[in-house]
Amino acid sequence: MKETRISLSLTQQQLADRALVGIATVKRIEKGGSLNLDTLISILRALNKLQNLDAILFEAEMRNFNENTSSGEGAGRLQVRQQLTDLNQKSPAPHADDRDLSTALENTLCW
Repeated sequence: MKETRISLSLTQQQLADRALVGIATVKRIEKGGSLNLDTLISILRALNKLQNLDAILFEAEMRNFNENTSSGEGAGRLQVRQQLTDLNQKSPAPHADDRDLSTALENTLCW
């Protein structure tokens, strides 16, 4: 963000004014601080870079995913998700037939 701001010859105050955020917010973000989605959109709009929102969000999501899986926090969730996927592939949900409709419906609701 800082490089884009400088390339547009904007000061931090000018960017803050355009984005309708405080200068402290701009400074914090340029130092790598966190921000919410509304602030991100406001700043991207002020920098005329709103078209980059998808790429920025995807990069942040991948970074969070990599951090969670490397630290082990997300490993359990990935393992459970994989096991559920395997279970769904091995045993499809029961189908209703004319002979035992109530049991089939009960099984379907349990799935």
